[in-house]
Amino acid sequence: MGQRFVEVFAGAYASGKSETSINRARQFSAKGENITLVDLDTVEPAYTLRPIADELQALGINVITQPDNFGLGEAASYITPAQVNCLSQEGNIIIDVGYGAGGLDILDIITNIDKENDLRIYLVVNTSKFETSTVENIVEYVTFSEGLEKRPWKKFAGIVSNTHFGDETTKEDIIKGYEKLKKASEIINLPIIAIGVPENLQSEFETTYDRIDIWIYKRMMPKAFW
Repeated sequence: MGQRFVEVFAGAYASGKSETSINRARQFSAKGENITLVDLDTVEPAYTLRPIADELQALGINVITQPDNFGLGEAASYITPAQVNCLSQEGNIIIDVGYGAGGLDILDIITNIDKENDLRIYLVVNTSKFETSTVENIVEYVTFSEGLEKRPWKKFAGIVSNTHFGDETTKEDIIKGYEKLKKASEIINLPIIAIGVPENLQSEFETTYDRIDIWIYKRMMPKAFW
């Protein structure tokens, strides 16, 4: 068995980073691989994986999230020992973090994350959102999203193109967003590793587009709001 990886997904509000994290975990569980999905979104704790944890566990995904509610809204932000020590789990790890400048900084609380040999931090970009609606905004947001604590290991390895308008998303929306993001990726010298496509549009795409992998998303986060 090869060396395990740790993937982290960050992004602006409503970029689809949680859906990306979930569906990335589903990719590996579908192949029978040992995968742990860690919820570390303390910025928007009203959206946690807790309400859908049982459903994800049934798919073969080990889920680490807050076990219950604590307070209301933003007051619900707290960290459990299981989250802090999530890297003690065997197999590959996927971590969903919050948005904004503080999103990636939550990684600092994870025991031994700086010692992981294969740590991949990705930014999920939805060009339908104001913060990442233009090439210039995307370039600025990459720097902004690196967080306040500039650790040597805390660098983006790539970008996920996930332009969408919820249930109204079209193939044209996805391609237009990708083309815009492609221009930004060339400026910041970060590769686009995948293009997110909702499952209702799966038949309109091949397995790749412009030699970039297509990741099919089954939307689960609408059920996760408490």
